[in-house]
Amino acid sequence: MANSVDVPVAIVGAGPVGLAAALELDRFGVPYQIYEEDEGLSTKPKAGTILPRSLEIFGLEGALDGILREGLRFDEVHFIDRPSDKVLTRMLMSPMADETRYPFIVNLPQSDLERSLMDALVNNGRTVQFQHKLEAMVQDQDGCRLQFSTPRGRVDVRARYIFACDGGKSTVRHFCNIPMEGVTHPERFLVADFEVDLDRRVGRQLTYLSYIFDPEEWVIFVRQPSFWRFLIPVPEGAPEPTREDVVTKVRRVVKNESLPIRFLDMGIYHVHHRTAARWQDGRVFLLGDAAHLITPVGGLGMNTGIQDANNLAWKVSWVLQHGAHEDLLATYDRERAPIARFNARNQAERNRDVMRMKSPLKRIARNVLLGWMDRSEGLQWRAAHARSLLGTSYKPAGPPPGLLDGLSAVRRFTRPPITAGDRVPDGKIWGPDGRAHWLHDLVKPGFVALLFVDPRSRPSIDPDPDGLMTYIVHRFDAPTETGLRSRSLMDPGGSLAKKLGVPSDHFVLVRPDGHVAAIAPFVKSSDVAEAYKRFTGVSEAIPEAHII
Repeated sequence: MANSVDVPVAIVGAGPVGLAAALELDRFGVPYQIYEEDEGLSTKPKAGTILPRSLEIFGLEGALDGILREGLRFDEVHFIDRPSDKVLTRMLMSPMADETRYPFIVNLPQSDLERSLMDALVNNGRTVQFQHKLEAMVQDQDGCRLQFSTPRGRVDVRARYIFACDGGKSTVRHFCNIPMEGVTHPERFLVADFEVDLDRRVGRQLTYLSYIFDPEEWVIFVRQPSFWRFLIPVPEGAPEPTREDVVTKVRRVVKNESLPIRFLDMGIYHVHHRTAARWQDGRVFLLGDAAHLITPVGGLGMNTGIQDANNLAWKVSWVLQHGAHEDLLATYDRERAPIARFNARNQAERNRDVMRMKSPLKRIARNVLLGWMDRSEGLQWRAAHARSLLGTSYKPAGPPPGLLDGLSAVRRFTRPPITAGDRVPDGKIWGPDGRAHWLHDLVKPGFVALLFVDPRSRPSIDPDPDGLMTYIVHRFDAPTETGLRSRSLMDPGGSLAKKLGVPSDHFVLVRPDGHVAAIAPFVKSSDVAEAYKRFTGVSEAIPEAHII
């Protein structure tokens, strides 16, 4: 006889994205169960680079301490011309110090990351149902039914929603008949791990993430906490390299034919730039590799998946717990699919093309442009903002920057003001308890409205609806007799207002994932609550013209 389980959310797949999705649901108090086909967590060489935006998300999920304790932190990436062994440009994370409390990258093997996320789940009183293989799935207007086979027999699960985090060969996606669109390149990637002393290399040292450009055989070196990871292309039709072949390649790249190397492990992967044709099928949602397959060049695949979980979980929570309309769930596909397509077809594909550029004239032009970027504060900021994924935005795509925009960035740099869809930069602000707080911590429980008005004017604010907290942000604290002291955030010098580029007497409605829902003038006491209700679909709210 089959066992039966009834849960609001069933997560299929316990890789980093599935575990992150579970922690996001824990953050909002949504009950769930997570199922994994394998006997335990991953052990193979896979993703190993965690970008600043993912660090922010893990921080909100309560999973960051172990990651920072075990991982290898660094703030400089090198792009190197292999024939000349010269650094063409650097990508620095230090320009992000005013954007985030984590202006650095962390290298940590996926197996260790999964263990840290699992530890956080256990601390929340959760567990993973391992050795649960999905055999069947159907859905109707009220929910989904899943059937798993296990060593102990069949398990039937009834769930209102399914999070498919079951990887590139997703069984859930197959049951939904959702095709993948894009390309699979004929070459493959070899990922190999070694114990080798490259930290004391004679001559130019390798950073913890080095991209080595070569028209015939580009290379990526990734320094993990206790070993080095080596990525190279395997050409179409070429035989699978042996351990001895790979060791020889490493020695040739670092120009030391007698370098002692202890081989640890390796794997070969196909190079995909594909995204699912749709990310939602009724009550089923695709996340991570189930929704997008992105080359590991740039560390974009897993990090994009972590943002998928961060975008979807709060929306499901607001539908289940706060009365939001189910139309809110449709914004998951609309917001995340274009980001994944851009990361796959623009950032990752461009990285690959730049590294293996064959034309000598194009390589000269590339090297000149990269050197230009290395000396430009504005271009360095833009590169770090994009590559860290802190620049992820859900605003409608505008025209690409032109030549004059690039020249302006070289001459001078001013942070652009935020707009609806942008991620709100983090920073410290003084709370009503007299202590300094990080801005992003305010959104941990839900929506936050930042009302940039002078509290001395005694603004009238309607009571906050469920799921929203409104704060007044100003250089002056609210006097006690105004009754606004508990809502007052002190902004010395108006630094937060300047960073955001928000005019006075406006408010910024911030979503639980740290992105801007709306920016609008504060005219009457109900404006904030109405903007919140409009965005979540709880009820009618402010006119469209008020949303910037």
